[in-house]
Amino acid sequence: MPKIIVTATVRDVDAWLALKTDVTATLSGVASDGSSYFAMDGSNQVASSWDVPDMEAFQAAQRSFTPQLAAAAERAGMIPPVMIHIKR
Repeated sequence: MPKIIVTATVRDVDAWLALKTDVTATLSGVASDGSSYFAMDGSNQVASSWDVPDMEAFQAAQRSFTPQLAAAAERAGMIPPVMIHIKR
């Protein structure tokens, strides 16, 4: 099963971290073992790692967040680009 790491810059690290429970529930059908990380230097760089058996299903699930989760993600302020890295 591929392991991915998603990295991004956010406006509010605490708001982004608070989304973990909702994001994990939303992605539970397409990803497991989600972990969240934030930069030790105090910057707004964040990351999450996931086990993802089907990348297409994972990406589709990200695009179909509920309106409530999409609004929370908007408040956390993910700033493009969001990068997805796949472990080989």
